Amino acid sequence: MALPYASSTAGQAREKEIRDTLRSVGASAVGFMVDDDADQIVAQFRLHGREITIPINVGAYEAAWLRENPRGSRSRTSEKDHKAKARAQAERASWAILADWIKATVAMMAAGFVDADTAFLPHVRTPSGARVIEALADKNGPKLLPPPT
Repeated sequence: MALPYASSTAGQAREKEIRDTLRSVGASAVGFMVDDDADQIVAQFRLHGREITIPINVGAYEAAWLRENPRGSRSRTSEKDHKAKARAQAERASWAILADWIKATVAMMAAGFVDADTAFLPHVRTPSGARVIEALADKNGPKLLPPPT
């Protein structure tokens, strides 16, 4: 299977689409951050009184793109240019994936398949500030989920 979103072109232009989609279900305080230190795009918003944070790991997509598109020995581009191309595509794809995931999640909410808590539960902030998924898989305490197999 070809890497999904490998030909995405809109990139950060999808930010408005994400904001509008979230606002359509009552989200407020919608914002985005590019965290270069963590190599992430972070979407944050408030929905029905819950603080929600969704991190997207750009570097993970970049690594997947490089695995699928290795620079050949006969390539006319330098290693630096090849990595720059991978990074640019990873950033565009990450925004597109986030936008499509949010749209699909909101569609499931609109259709009555799930409520907001169910749809965004892993990303809801707990009183400690951790996301629910981080609290369930806490490295410093008892894990509430068994390790994946």
